[in-house]
Amino acid sequence: MKKPKRPIPVSKLDDPDMQAVPRALYRAARRAHEIAQQHKTRVVVMEKGKVIEIEPDPEMYGEEEK
Repeated sequence: MKKPKRPIPVSKLDDPDMQAVPRALYRAARRAHEIAQQHKTRVVVMEKGKVIEIEPDPEMYGEEEK
């Protein structure tokens, strides 16, 4: 797997379920970019407090995370 542009944050909470949240959100974002690429659409994200559409990032999808 390619290294993400930004490191995946680590939860500081003790709950094991909460420890898994950052990685799950990253997987969801990767999947959203993959689906957007397949359907030739854009990805909706929030940037600086505004909702915008961006082109799918090829670095976000591809090889499955191990």
